[in-house]
Amino acid sequence: MTNVQKFKEFFGFGPAEDYVAEDEYYGSPRGGEDYKQESRYGRSYSGYSQPRYESSVVTVRLNSYQEARQLGEPFRDGDAVVFDMTAMDTADARRIVDFAAGLVFNARGTMEKVGRKTFAIIPEGMDITVADLERAARR
Repeated sequence: MTNVQKFKEFFGFGPAEDYVAEDEYYGSPRGGEDYKQESRYGRSYSGYSQPRYESSVVTVRLNSYQEARQLGEPFRDGDAVVFDMTAMDTADARRIVDFAAGLVFNARGTMEKVGRKTFAIIPEGMDITVADLERAARR
């Protein structure tokens, strides 16, 4: 393997499926037992793959825009979030929907309207029905 090919693979411009570190400095090759990592949420995973764990549906009742973090953190962790904004005025509810749309766009998820001023944001790859979301909204 030439240095140019190594450079391309290092920066992601070429295939690296069969790459094995040839220098002792790098320790064990990618994917070895020593390469296992643990995320800060206690879920372990190997290499660059995403952590795998059981996703759940989190229900959040928001009263103001300052509580937007309550919907962002569980979604970032991979959970679907049903958020109820019936106690909020319309202007703040629109800001929350804009914030949620940004979260969904960034994570390639989806957003569903569950009811009046009630929405759900679903991470990419999570299979959940609208009936499940409506059931979670009633909790």
